[in-house]
Amino acid sequence: MDDATALPDSLPDTPLVHWFGVSGYSKRGLAAALGEYARAHGCPQITADASRVRGWLRGEQPREPIPGFLAAILSERCSLPLTAADLGLGSAHDDGLTRYRGPADVLRDLGTLTAADLKQGPHRHPAPDEGLDQVPENPELFPAALDAWAYAPLHPLPGTLNDAGRRLGAADAARIDDYTTVFRRLDNQHGGGSTLHSATGQLAWATRMISTGHYSQAAGRDLFHSLADLAGCVGWMSHDTAQRAAALKYLTLAVHAARESGDRELTAHLLQCLARVWGYLNRPDIAADGIALALYGARREVHPVQRAGLHALAARFAALQGNAVEAVREVRLAQEIFAQDGPGPLPAYASYLDQAELWSTLGEVLLFLAKTTDNAQHAGAAVELLTVAAADRHPDRVRSRAFDAVAAARAHLVVGDLDAAAEAGRRAADLGAGVDSARVRRRLADLRREAAPHSADAAVRALREQLAGVIEATG
Repeated sequence: MDDATALPDSLPDTPLVHWFGVSGYSKRGLAAALGEYARAHGCPQITADASRVRGWLRGEQPREPIPGFLAAILSERCSLPLTAADLGLGSAHDDGLTRYRGPADVLRDLGTLTAADLKQGPHRHPAPDEGLDQVPENPELFPAALDAWAYAPLHPLPGTLNDAGRRLGAADAARIDDYTTVFRRLDNQHGGGSTLHSATGQLAWATRMISTGHYSQAAGRDLFHSLADLAGCVGWMSHDTAQRAAALKYLTLAVHAARESGDRELTAHLLQCLARVWGYLNRPDIAADGIALALYGARREVHPVQRAGLHALAARFAALQGNAVEAVREVRLAQEIFAQDGPGPLPAYASYLDQAELWSTLGEVLLFLAKTTDNAQHAGAAVELLTVAAADRHPDRVRSRAFDAVAAARAHLVVGDLDAAAEAGRRAADLGAGVDSARVRRRLADLRREAAPHSADAAVRALREQLAGVIEATG
């Protein structure tokens, strides 16, 4: 193999190197194809040689419009729809989140991100609406940049290519899983604010261990699975504390790590977490794309309960986009699929997806539709579902119980049952006082605002005063 074709070990593990290898081009061959493509598209001044291609493979950024030309050439050669972002050659405005990452990139970026967050120290308490304007530029690039998980082959893992560092195995992955289990339970009981800094430190430790160790291919997949689950947990805690930009970064990296583990169910779970953040950022269109991508990528493997949860979220984002017909269709589909028998128990990261969770999500969809369509049938169904969800929720899921109570109170306001609204609202305030969660504070503020037109009622007036006190005390 000559220099024009060889892929020396010194080349970085980047998307461009990956797709160049898949294409089968030599460096001279790709340079020639680029020149031919450029001439055919009115850019005869663009030329390259093997040396220039080698530079791009080693990390040099080609000038515009070459990234798009390379994407078109490699798309045709690989019979896959690749973009410049898929090749790691996206715009500088992509904030590094739209690049298609190999496993070495995931480890490096997680190490950088955790180090920066730990240096800042524990988070401060944000206002309920803080972080809602942190939408990165060009959010439309996100679904296209993540869709490669549904078809691209797995990369070789860095720790399988050398013998440096400590030998890692199943016990190390299990240890990461143990930490994730503890942090997930604490997050559900006390909110993300009380556990985020500690979980970030543990993620930094796990990332460093995997980056410096060596392992077999099978053990490496398990390690990346455990790393992805922990990174997703940190991303969700960041979302719960209104640190939206950090949440997007951690969850995007978690999706890439999960893809490299080969577990499609976990990848789909992390994509729906990412979609929820986009929903909070008032981009239900991007959120809906993320859910569609999760459903497609895990179409043959995901547990029926997880699939039902994805359809419930599809209903939420359809409703937020004003598509009531599609939202109702997805509600019915979620209910039908949830009733199907699964092949076995749910994985730990999806254990929250019980009937209470599904009923709560669908109840909120119907509540939203009741407000936007003036359909009394939607309102009645919403009250029923949300009441059942609140009654059936596991007592350890304190934050979810607060959300249930808020949603039930809002539903009772819509149907005009002020006594029931006040009772549910008081329960929400009591539960919300015990969790450190910006999302809960925001929901309590929403309830207080929606109750304002009913302030002539003594019970509602007292509720609004209680809610104001909790929001101030926890903020």
